Order: sequence, then C-alpha cells, then structure tokens
Amino acid sequence: MEEGRSDSVYSSGEEDLFAKQSLMRLRNAARWREQAQYISFEPALLVFCFAMSISEVVLANHIILQTCLVEGFDRSDCQLLNTDSNSSRRAMIETQVQPLAANVTMVIVIIKSVVPVLSALLLGAWSDRYGRKPAMLIASAGVLCSFVLLTLLAFLSMQVTLTPWYYTAAYLPFSVLGGMTVITAAAFSYLSDVTNEQTRTMRMGFMEASMMAGALLGFLASSYIVEWLNVAATFLIASVLILLAIVYIARFTEDSIILSNNNSAVEKLRDLLSCERLRELSGTFFMRRSGYVREILWSIVLLTGLTELAGGSGGVFYMFTRRKFGWDLKQFSYFQFTDVLIIIFGNVIGIPILKQVLHCSDTTVAIVSIASYIVDSLIMGFASSGWMLYLAISVTVLKGTDGAALMTICSTILPAGDMAKFFTMALSLTAVVPLVSAPLFTFVYNATIESLPEVFNFVAASVYGAALLLMFIITHLIRRFYQPELLL
Repeated sequence: MEEGRSDSVYSSGEEDLFAKQSLMRLRNAARWREQAQYISFEPALLVFCFAMSISEVVLANHIILQTCLVEGFDRSDCQLLNTDSNSSRRAMIETQVQPLAANVTMVIVIIKSVVPVLSALLLGAWSDRYGRKPAMLIASAGVLCSFVLLTLLAFLSMQVTLTPWYYTAAYLPFSVLGGMTVITAAAFSYLSDVTNEQTRTMRMGFMEASMMAGALLGFLASSYIVEWLNVAATFLIASVLILLAIVYIARFTEDSIILSNNNSAVEKLRDLLSCERLRELSGTFFMRRSGYVREILWSIVLLTGLTELAGGSGGVFYMFTRRKFGWDLKQFSYFQFTDVLIIIFGNVIGIPILKQVLHCSDTTVAIVSIASYIVDSLIMGFASSGWMLYLAISVTVLKGTDGAALMTICSTILPAGDMAKFFTMALSLTAVVPLVSAPLFTFVYNATIESLPEVFNFVAASVYGAALLLMFIITHLIRRFYQPELLL
C-alpha cells in the first residue's frame, strides 16, 4: 500500500495498531534478517520430518506383528507377515490380525490429528506474545517424549508380549503439547517476522521443500535401517535425531520477538492456560476486520481444507495402480519418490522463477498451483498406461507451491501479533481433514472398483476445481479491497 493513501482497508484504530506492530516487526526483523537470509529453522524441520518418516512405516508394521503375537500366534507364524509368501497360512493370519491393527493405527491417527488442536491454538496465541522459539521448544519436547516412549516400548516388546494399544498412549505427549502443528506454525511465523514481501514466498517454499525432503529421505531409508538393525534401534535413532534438532533450535537460532516484559518462566507457562489467551484466539478468528480481511482469511482456510481433502485420494492410489497397471510396491515407490522430488523442485526452483523472473503475484502462484493439481488428477484419470502417470507429474511441476503463496498472503494482511494464532489454527484444521478424506475416497474407490477404478481421480479433480473457484473469489476480494501488491 502506498504511503499516504487514504483508502486504507483498516479503520483508524486498526491502522494505528497495525502500524505500531509493523514498525516493531521491522525493527525486530532487522537484527536477524542478515543471519536468517538463507537459513533458519529449515535444518531442524528436515531432521524432524526425517525422524518421523523413518518411524511411521516401521511402527505400522511393528503394530501388525505385535497384534499377531497378542492374538496367540507363534512368533515364527507372525514372521510370515514380513515375507512375500502367498501361503494360505499367511492369508489367514492377515485376515485375523489386520482389523485390530488397523483400529490401533486409526486411534494413533486420531490422537495425532484431533488432540493437538486446542493445545496448538493456545501455544499459537502464546507464541505471538512470548516468542516463536519457546513455543517450538515446548512442542519439540513433547515429540521427543513420545519417541523415547516408543523406543522403550519397542525394547520391552523384545522381551515380553505387549498389547499394541500401549503405542497409542506413547503419542499423548506429542499431541498434548501441539506436535508438528505448533513446530511448523512457529517456523512459518518466524519467517513472516524476518522476511520481506519480496523474499517471503520463496523462503516459505524452501521451508516446505525442506520438510518434504526430510520425509522423502526418511521414507527411502526406513526399510534399510530396520533391516540392518531392528525396530527398537530405529526408534532410538529417531529419538536421537529429534534431540539433535532441539539442540540446534536452542543453541543456533534466535527468536524474532523481543519480549517487552520480564515475566518469569513459571509466569509465562501459567499464562499459557489463561483466559486471556482464549480471548485472543476468539478475537483473532471472529473479530470483524475492515476490508473483509476476516472473510479473506477464512476463505484461505477453507481453500486449504479443500486441497487437503482432494489430496486424500492418495490413500487408494496404490491400490489403483496395482489394479489398472499391475504395479508392485517397488514400482509405486519409484513413482512416489519422483512425484515428491518434482514437488520439491517446484518449491525450490519454480517459486523463484515465478516471483523473481516472471514477477507473478502470490495469488497467481496459488492459482497456477491449484490448476496444476486439476490437470494432474485429470491426466491420471484418463491414463491408459503407467507412463502417463509420469507424464502427469512432469507437466504439473508447480503443484504444491500454493501453500507458501497462501501463507504469504495471510502474513501480508494480518497484524504481526496474530500471525502464529492464525497459522496454528489453519494447520490444526488441515490436520483434521484426513479423517474425512480417507473414508470418502475409500468409499468412492470401493464403489467403482469393478467397472471404473479411476473415478476417484475425477472426484479429486472436482474438489480441486472448487478450490480454484474459491481462489478466484479470494483474488477478487484482495483486488477490491486495495491490496495492490497481491493483484494478478
């Protein structure tokens, strides 16, 4: 917005508050912008995602084996589940064990998705007042506690037979302290504090790419680690890596918020559960803002939810490739690796090209990304052979860049003091969406598997289409209410 303009989207009181917060934000950012110009929390996020990625598949398989033992089968019989045997004995064990194991896994997903919502929102509000780094360390401590418990349970299971339900309890510290929702929101809020509008989208894209790279490397390494060592050692490695990430955050990063009070640590923690934080949350989410800023923010949250809903088709995609193209697990793994690698390339290379070379706005980046998702889903739906799936991901390299663009838009129209509250709310709601998307696409796939197993791709494309329409509405609102730096 040009200096001296009188057609501000904010009321006079809001504008004064926004100006003061912006000035403080610039002063704080000046101190760290030079040292955080290229890197800040990215190494820690990469390590976090790597540690969780190497453990997720291993834990799922370990739960199946533990369930098998609890159901009364011999250990030698249970080891059949780790082989490629097609024997009737293995099929019988799978039939009896998988339903209970699936229930345990489902409860873990619910604990990791639903439970963190309230604590993440409270920590987000607390982070805007007391700093990004403390909130990240608190959430990281919960993650470390959960992985230490998983390690202990895995070592104990080598001596005695444990019910797999113990593993659900191990995730309670992770969830109660906000988990990755708080860690990610604090990191993106930090970037909003220390970057300017010219570099923010690229830095956020690079941070997302770091997280995807960590998850991808963990996915590739998990099978080798558990093969060379064992389940307990795998969890121990993950715990050590998480501890190293916490040490990195504590020793090698600085906060972007300078505290204006001298409250003790006990007072700060007590303030986390105060009624004032709840009032701040209510004000951030429901307070009417000039220029329909509130409507823009909630539209962006809905848009994020729609893209996450459409992304739930990935849960049945492996079964689709097996049925239509005869792919085995190795072929599918190669495809997944290529897909994620291309998305990382789009965030690291594509966003700078769009922003710096082509001078595209953030709304344009988001529109191109969502349109790429639509094209990707349609090509996969019409695909008649496996190479066409690779064609789909090759021509849609810019899908996945919408996250960084949308976060940049939010950080531009939001006061600095509301940043973490909004990010944690958006990420918390996004984390709950898979509880709806997974059953939806499973139902669609099961209903069409005999005649048209590819139909779920067109359902995903239609959801992305609704998201694209909503993105055009958001763009119109931004244009109408005087945000020229975000126009198409």
